[in-house]
Amino acid sequence: SLPIVKIKKSVIANGINILDLVLQTKLANSKGEIRRMIKNNGLRINNEVITDETKIIDQSNFDENNNMKVSHGKKQHVIVKII
Repeated sequence: SLPIVKIKKSVIANGINILDLVLQTKLANSKGEIRRMIKNNGLRINNEVITDETKIIDQSNFDENNNMKVSHGKKQHVIVKII
């Protein structure tokens, strides 16, 4: 029962920068904060540590149900769902 953030299919079709995506999940309040999370290996997508702040998220990052798990640390998790 994780919180769900919905995102439009058109946004994902073009690819979205990891910083912009995490801002929409409200796991962080600024791009600088997200960059620090990445630098400290604190940001994961589908349990995989993100090390590149220029990473582009697209359809390939989502599972067959159009879901993707974004995590910060041990306790903050959000499901991003394509609508």
